[in-house]
Amino acid sequence: MNQNPILKVTPNSILPDILVSINYLKNNQIYENFPKESSLDNVLKNIFNNYYSDWNSEIIIDRSNWGLPSNFETLKKYSPNEIKIIVLVRDIKEILASYIKWSYSNETNYIAQNGNTLRQRCDYVMANGGSFHIWLQAVFNLCKPENKKYIHLIEYDDLVNNTKNEIDKVYEYLDIPKFDHSFQNLSQLNIDGIEYNDNALGGDLHKIKTDKVEKVKYNIYDYLPKDVDFLYKTKSFWRKECLI
Repeated sequence: MNQNPILKVTPNSILPDILVSINYLKNNQIYENFPKESSLDNVLKNIFNNYYSDWNSEIIIDRSNWGLPSNFETLKKYSPNEIKIIVLVRDIKEILASYIKWSYSNETNYIAQNGNTLRQRCDYVMANGGSFHIWLQAVFNLCKPENKKYIHLIEYDDLVNNTKNEIDKVYEYLDIPKFDHSFQNLSQLNIDGIEYNDNALGGDLHKIKTDKVEKVKYNIYDYLPKDVDFLYKTKSFWRKECLI
């Protein structure tokens, strides 16, 4: 979507952490001693505009775990715009297998460094408090009846198999003019000359295929424990909860 000159989709964003951290200052003893909430709220209400003030774009889609309860409640209070969240979902076993397959691409990545066996690596990825678990929490919260009105759900397979149709739906959801995107000869994410630096993660975790949009085919069970359904019982709950 970054092909559109009026629109930018960000990489993983620290904006929720900034917003929630500043809001947490209301628990600070100095603040409690003189609790002038309006002054701190002036900062919070302007965080979005200040953070993106040097981005040359009319529309910015901030990518992060906004669905986490603390993030979402803070967002509802301080968002300068109507809240619209695009949620990309994929079969959980496919996501896990993708992570594990990537972990075997080199032995310096963070998953390989935290597990020698297939089971250990899967347990690490699925552990409470990890990025996978946080993503599930965010999606689960957004699928609650009171929150579904804020989201537009996209299934990964639909995006891969019917890319133009799904992208057009996003434009309709955001109520902005559609753009004629190219789905071949793609570029890596680059904002003002800055790209993902995956050195700290030990590999090209965010590197995409650039020739065309397609699903890489392999047997996911080659990268999952035989008792995967017993170990990780979380199902694709959004197909029931979010699509009703």
